[in-house]
Amino acid sequence: MPASAQAWDAAGRAASWAKQDKDDSFTFYDAQGRFLHTWVRDGGLMRSISLAKLEAEPDRWVVDPRNNAWVAHGTTLTLVDRSGRLTTSVKLPAEVGDVCWDAKGFVISYRTVEPYLEKRDFKGTEVLWSFGAKPPKREGSAPVNRRPIVSDDSGNVLLADGNSLNLSILDGTTGRKLSETNLTLGGAPVPALEGNAAERGPLALWPGKSVAFAAVPAAQVPASQRGTLQGLALARLDLAQSRLEFLPTGLDESYLLVGVLDADAVFAGPKGGLMLVKIK
Repeated sequence: MPASAQAWDAAGRAASWAKQDKDDSFTFYDAQGRFLHTWVRDGGLMRSISLAKLEAEPDRWVVDPRNNAWVAHGTTLTLVDRSGRLTTSVKLPAEVGDVCWDAKGFVISYRTVEPYLEKRDFKGTEVLWSFGAKPPKREGSAPVNRRPIVSDDSGNVLLADGNSLNLSILDGTTGRKLSETNLTLGGAPVPALEGNAAERGPLALWPGKSVAFAAVPAAQVPASQRGTLQGLALARLDLAQSRLEFLPTGLDESYLLVGVLDADAVFAGPKGGLMLVKIK
């Protein structure tokens, strides 16, 4: 592994999107060195994959069971093997907004006018299922709606869409919509977020707790519930109790939610490094 990769540590340098894996590892993008670094808190740097041969900057990525990376850039999905070699490229129907995965494959949430998701096997070429209407080839300029997704403890896919903090629940094996959450806030149905919430931040799951989190600008929290919240608020979605509450983070809107470790929500900072915010 190159010395520049060996010296990398997420605690002080992580500054990109990432999604927590089942082993509590995170894979961050190091734009300066052009590496994907997989890191775990108790073990440090686990592996690094060079993206030096990839001409575009990555949008989203997933590391497969063989430690190769599928990297989405624009409307292309490229397999980068452990040595940094580009081996396979697949054209996608739209730009990628978010990804999540399980033991069988990875789910892509596309940046489209209407919701559209695909689950692909870890070869990346076979679509196992799709949800929503596949967009036409010329849909126009890409909308900003990212529609974040996350896999829950049962392997289902939680999908956020629009200004509502309620989630659609999709069967992770078939893609069939199972239900929607019916959250309450202070005993009343959850009001919509204020302003334009199309550019949604990531979802993160609290493993084993039936609780999901979403980072929300405090300005979008309904005025009746905003109180003294400032900067970035944390929406706590208790799926078992169908209850929502907003927690302060003490962070500004430039921080990015990447996961939950023990009793802390984990954020990547814009200048590099991780910030932990107590959630109980």
